[in-house]
Amino acid sequence: MRVSLLVGIVVLGLVPWSPAASQAPEPGQDSSHAWHEDAWTRIVEQEGMRISYIYYPEADNEHDGVVLRLINDNDVPIQYAFTLVFRAPEADTSVVVRGRLAPGEMKTGDDAGLFWVPFRDGDRSVGEIGLRGLDVWTARASRSGQPSLT
Repeated sequence: MRVSLLVGIVVLGLVPWSPAASQAPEPGQDSSHAWHEDAWTRIVEQEGMRISYIYYPEADNEHDGVVLRLINDNDVPIQYAFTLVFRAPEADTSVVVRGRLAPGEMKTGDDAGLFWVPFRDGDRSVGEIGLRGLDVWTARASRSGQPSLT
């Protein structure tokens, strides 16, 4: 399935951050999900793949950063492709993201190629992030029986 519109535009910096928001729930509170799930902001869920992010002001002690988390909720391997769009008040940039997730697999962070500091020049802050052209499909098996990346 292909989504041609810009999906999941999220305006950053509108909600003040509080360290208390990222702490474990107190006794008596709903603990049906892990406390660290609250740190992630959902962008979109499509074809059994969930995409969320964490925004890091001054990720490298100077510039804003964004890390994505991708989760495959399917019982089969999937492949994905999309363009991640970053916008600042006077600039924008984008990056193509492609890859594969095994059934139940989660990828996140720099080691998975899912961390960016998009604006390193000037005093630009990330104002919005979004996805364009999200495509998720079942990974086909190769002749050896192993999933293929094509």
